[in-house]
Amino acid sequence: MPQPHPCSLVHAEEVQTVGQYTFYNGTGESVTEFYLYPTGSSDKGENLAGDHGFNADHAIYATYDAGDKAADTALTVEFTTASGYTGTFDTLHIETAPITLIAEDAKTGATEIAFGDLGVTVRIVNATGEEVTDLYLYPTGSSDKGENLIDGAKEDGGKQDITFDKVPEGLISDAGVGRFTVEFTTASGYTGTWDNLSYENVELDLIPEDEKTGATGVKPMPLTD
Repeated sequence: MPQPHPCSLVHAEEVQTVGQYTFYNGTGESVTEFYLYPTGSSDKGENLAGDHGFNADHAIYATYDAGDKAADTALTVEFTTASGYTGTFDTLHIETAPITLIAEDAKTGATEIAFGDLGVTVRIVNATGEEVTDLYLYPTGSSDKGENLIDGAKEDGGKQDITFDKVPEGLISDAGVGRFTVEFTTASGYTGTWDNLSYENVELDLIPEDEKTGATGVKPMPLTD
């Protein structure tokens, strides 16, 4: 019986047709205009920063479907900050990649973006006036809260850092990068929550029940060293 020709057993490498990008704003300021479009096109498409801007130290998720032209498509990333600094990168491939928009004074070369994992730190500070027994940080809407993370913030006045090396898969969807819920319980049984934490560098003060000004028991603060 004739044997198949060896070439008939070789399949062409599958080409990724949809680019999937997680962008982290590391410029130190708000990005007011942010575009992702085919290089050379006069149509930049939608301003991905939206009406309220792409805040510093936050992440967003964007895709581009190149279809059967993926292998020959190059994309341009273009952004402008509140101070007027503009950055561009016009040789982005159709791929899955985490990308940081970098500040003008942090550039080490000609490009304004950097590829690599997008790490952030969430600092938890116990300002409740009592012991915190339980602490959870999980994607908003998830039924799985994960493990109890309480450690250095257990005692009143204590603090601890929760660090992510990259955006958790549970936060990424076609709608963008989602939100975390912070939930804690104190020794007296008081439970506080906040369901609108972005993927960002931030300090979160867990506050007493009698200091709440709304439904949340968490006070976000700028993260300082």
